[in-house]
Amino acid sequence: MQTDEGLVDEFKRTGSRQALDELTDRHVAKVRAMVSEMVLDRSLVDDLTQEVFLRAYRGLAGFQGRAQFSTWLYRVTMNTVHGYLDRVRRSPVAFHAELPETPAASDQQPAQLAVQTELSSRIEAAVASLSPPLRAAIVLTTLQGMGASEAAKIEGCNLATMYWRIHAARKALKRHLAEYMQP
Repeated sequence: MQTDEGLVDEFKRTGSRQALDELTDRHVAKVRAMVSEMVLDRSLVDDLTQEVFLRAYRGLAGFQGRAQFSTWLYRVTMNTVHGYLDRVRRSPVAFHAELPETPAASDQQPAQLAVQTELSSRIEAAVASLSPPLRAAIVLTTLQGMGASEAAKIEGCNLATMYWRIHAARKALKRHLAEYMQP
């Protein structure tokens, strides 16, 4: 199996559409998850994921291999998401037409489902309340399972800054979710 960097080189040499398709197949799930966890609006995830890959493929000629392809792609992802979040924040009217999630069939009692649904919505609201840099720190390290070092590379900050962001995000989430935390 060819490495990501090998596929990039193949694309640069031959313009191989197959190389791009393989890179997409390898990374689309993780990129989509990152986008989803950052924007918290399912109706936008596919469009923003597509935008990430378009930007990445347009910029592939400039990829110099100083970082792993995946790190470079995830940085493109976060830059795209940050750009979107900045546009939304500056927009005088922001409309999000998210449809309510259909509850899955479950063996849980209605009271348990109600508490779980409320907690899920509170967690989502708490994450949404974080600034984009703090949200990115939590998404990358906690939800995506990356190390702080890789997250710092993706976000373009130093390691100490990433550790501060993780700490600040966790502190803010703990404050928002205090009533649900066990003593």
